[in-house]
Amino acid sequence: MCVILVCPDETARPERDVLEACHDANPHGAGMAWRENGKVRWMKNLDVDDVEALLAELDGEVIIHFRWASVGGVDADLCHPFPVTRWSKTDLFGEANTVLFHNGTWPAYDEALRRLRHEHKKRLPRGPMSDTRAAALCVHAHGRRILSKLPGRWVWMNAKQTRLYGPWAEFEGMRVSNRNFLRRLGIPLSGGLDLSDPAACAAGFRQSEFWTPEASENGDQNGATPRATASSLISSLTLTHCQ
Repeated sequence: MCVILVCPDETARPERDVLEACHDANPHGAGMAWRENGKVRWMKNLDVDDVEALLAELDGEVIIHFRWASVGGVDADLCHPFPVTRWSKTDLFGEANTVLFHNGTWPAYDEALRRLRHEHKKRLPRGPMSDTRAAALCVHAHGRRILSKLPGRWVWMNAKQTRLYGPWAEFEGMRVSNRNFLRRLGIPLSGGLDLSDPAACAAGFRQSEFWTPEASENGDQNGATPRATASSLISSLTLTHCQ
């Protein structure tokens, strides 16, 4: 399982031991995104030293992702984030209007790609594919609200705002997509939000005022529908272009 750290500003930054614990639990490449000059910039396939050095230089909100290669195998190109663009290129650094991070697994992503190709006549990009890259392509084609129907935890980030989807917890001023890394720090997981229990997540999640909540079609804030299929979510949406 991957982990995402959402750091709202320079007062909430992970210490070295937290970065090492996240990397040890998810050793297949880290990625970061931040805002600069009206764009979102990213770098990925980073190690702990790289992340620590970047954090020391960056102001404002920073998103950090440590990958566990559950879909697509160990491949630097499949580290997060992915730009939400027509081709969602796998460049190891760059800038875009919007980027996407994911913690979890979306089993139906291949069906979604098939529908993009055959029903919406979209050409698919070359190169390695994962469920998160596929989601970035779908968000570009259909808009960000499909994320409220997908399993897992998602971060949608553009130059002005950040939206979180799925259940999140808090740790030292940050939002974290799970707290499994705490075991490597010798910190018990009891007494807080248990992200292994979907019911507890739904009941215990509260959206911080810093991040804007997004209502799903069933009325729950940032609530995913794990059983949603690519067919149901794509066919129910109007084809739009999302920058």
